[in-house]
Amino acid sequence: MFFIDLLFPKFCLGCWYIGEYICPSCFDKLEPIKKDVCIYCKRPSLFGLTHPGCKKMYGVDGILSIYHYNPILKKIIKNIKYRLSTKVWDEFYKIITPKTIEKINFYKKISSEFAIQSIPLSKIKYNERGFNQANLIGIFFQKFLDFPIINLLTRKKEVSSQAQTKNNKDRYVNIRGVFEINQKCRDARFCVFTKNIILIDDVVTSGSTVREATRILKKAGAEKVYVLTLAKG
Repeated sequence: MFFIDLLFPKFCLGCWYIGEYICPSCFDKLEPIKKDVCIYCKRPSLFGLTHPGCKKMYGVDGILSIYHYNPILKKIIKNIKYRLSTKVWDEFYKIITPKTIEKINFYKKISSEFAIQSIPLSKIKYNERGFNQANLIGIFFQKFLDFPIINLLTRKKEVSSQAQTKNNKDRYVNIRGVFEINQKCRDARFCVFTKNIILIDDVVTSGSTVREATRILKKAGAEKVYVLTLAKG
C-alpha cells in the first residue's frame, strides 16, 4: 500500500466502503441501457437513431447512452465532479465491460469519417475543477472508436447550471446561445473539421444542452451529429 493511501484511503463513492472508489456491490447496481430511444419522441429506436418523422434541420441525428442515471450513478458522478478526482474516472472505466459499450461500434459501421467533440465546460467551472469530465469520457470512448478528437466548440458565456434548472422550457432558454465555433478552428493548423461529429457529454436529461450544441455545429457545416453519453436521466 502506498503512503498516500494511508493518508487518503480510497472509499466507495456509493456506499463508503474502504478500499475502492466503486466497490463491486455498487457497480452491480448500475443499469446498462438495453433499449435506446429517439431523443425527440422518446420512443424506442434502433441505436437511438432519430425517427424520420422527428428529424429537424439542425437537430440531433441519434443518441446512445451507456447507463441509466440511477441513484448510485448519480452519486458517483456528482462525487467525481465536486471532489475533483480524475482518478475515479480511471478506476470506473477499468470495470466497464466491453459488452456494455459494444453498441457504440455502430458508429464505425456507418462512417469512417467521424470526429469526437466534447461538450465544453465553462471557464469558471473548468478553473474550479481543473478538468472537463466530458473530455475524459471522450478520451475513453476514443479508445474503442479510434476517431480524432477536435475542439471545434466553445462556450461564449456563463449561465446557470442546467442541473439546477428543473423545468425543460427553462433549460432550453437557459442554454440558448451559450455555444459558438472556436475561432481558432478557422485555421486548419488548430482544428480538423469533419462533416460527421459524435458529441460527448457525461449525462443527458432533457437534452437541451446537446441539442443546442448540435444546432451550432450544423449551422457551421456539420452534416450529421450524433450524441454519445455515459448516462441518461
